[in-house]
Amino acid sequence: MGGDDVKLRLGGITDMSTIDWYGNVSMVVFWAGCNLRCPYCHNSTLIPLDSGTVVGLDLLDERLHQSMDPVPSLDAVVFTGGEPILQTDAVIEAAKLVKSYGLKLMLDTNGTVFKDVERILRTGLVDRVALDVKAPLNPDDFRNISKVLDVYGSYVASIMGTLKLCKELGIPIEARTTVAPGLSDDEEFIRQIARDIKGLCEVYYLQQFDNQGDVLSPELKTKDPPKKEDLIRLARAAIEEGLDNVHIKTRFDGLEMINKW
Repeated sequence: MGGDDVKLRLGGITDMSTIDWYGNVSMVVFWAGCNLRCPYCHNSTLIPLDSGTVVGLDLLDERLHQSMDPVPSLDAVVFTGGEPILQTDAVIEAAKLVKSYGLKLMLDTNGTVFKDVERILRTGLVDRVALDVKAPLNPDDFRNISKVLDVYGSYVASIMGTLKLCKELGIPIEARTTVAPGLSDDEEFIRQIARDIKGLCEVYYLQQFDNQGDVLSPELKTKDPPKKEDLIRLARAAIEEGLDNVHIKTRFDGLEMINKW
């Protein structure tokens, strides 16, 4: 696929962010379309496969050029969504463009389509993966969170495959779980995730559900986010299961590393 022919279906671009890849100033590219329907999704307008706007690769090139010339203002680019891997060919071409500017690239993905994740990661263009581990890696829990039918078993296997592939390729991976009331705020739920991902990621983030965005579930949007002390309790439970680099992320206090005691 030539660069002039590449089309990207995007939900938007944030030219500068300091919170999407901590320690870096990043451009954030929102890819439209997702194969899951998580009730707490706060970018729900990007779920439909025909959402967003189809643009050429030249638009991303123009935005990168504006950010890097004459004075570079970025360290990195984050591909998020929606779900980027649903546009595999376009992601690879866009990743090549990002690297041509000398920037690092992080892929934020749900990891559910292994063949596409593998195609992207084996290019060597991705410097870091942020993997949404939405539930313990068993079909029943994953089905309850993702609201997908029939294919949830293969999705779980793909997520585990993504974790193992990153380890094989030496790509740092941060695992993330959104803690939402009544869905993913049970201590045993988090303990099981910790047991599943132990030894397969560099860092684990417990993210506070935020009801301020375009939350998919109207019922969930009416509920308050979990309290910070509850996130700390869950983080310590994950640490007890053997994870040694656990953080919580809250709306008002941002990212904080949690110690066992």
